[in-house]
Amino acid sequence: MTYFCVICGEELSQVDITAICTFCQQEKPALYLCPKGHFTCDDCQLADWPEVVKRVCEGSREKDPAKIANLIMKHPMSIMHSPQHHILIPAVVLSALRNTGIRPLNPGRLESAIERTKGIPLGVCGTRGECGAAIGAGTVVSILTGATFTKDRERSLALRASAEALMAIAEAGGPRCCKQSVYLTLEVVSHFLQRELNIPLSTAPQCDFYRRNPECKKERCKYYVS
Repeated sequence: MTYFCVICGEELSQVDITAICTFCQQEKPALYLCPKGHFTCDDCQLADWPEVVKRVCEGSREKDPAKIANLIMKHPMSIMHSPQHHILIPAVVLSALRNTGIRPLNPGRLESAIERTKGIPLGVCGTRGECGAAIGAGTVVSILTGATFTKDRERSLALRASAEALMAIAEAGGPRCCKQSVYLTLEVVSHFLQRELNIPLSTAPQCDFYRRNPECKKERCKYYVS
């Protein structure tokens, strides 16, 4: 049986070595390896979705949250359009902020971020006028400011972050694309953190998934690369 790399599509070679897992960055025994060096360890292959997100974000040293999100979305468990995307924004932003040296990632912070967003249902962009990715923008700001429902400015900032992300997604138009929603929200978060909290975070999203999306808007999407 032939196996192909989930990262780049190259045919995997059978090996018997140790290698660095592309997802969690840990050195593990490898039975199959991509010619470009990509490798998925057994623990990452068998992890449930929240654990995949946590493992990638814990192991990543990437400073652009969009690149961390793209790697997570290339995991074999990832579905093109799904509630899986709802937990990405807080996790990848917190990971990127740690990697830039701006904010430490305290123990339990990733789990808390994932817990706050994992219950957002499927398809609420159309049925309730909200998007799980956009809610993630408010979640990030809430975590960074310590917002609660009893606080003043912190609560308002969290609400505004989600509102700005929702407007960006709404103005993009077209049928839903979870990838586009993630990218738009990350750009909103980047600008919002700099403007409101003086926290620099650079991101330059680029879609790696348009070939897999039969509903892709192509040139109507700013992240489309033909």
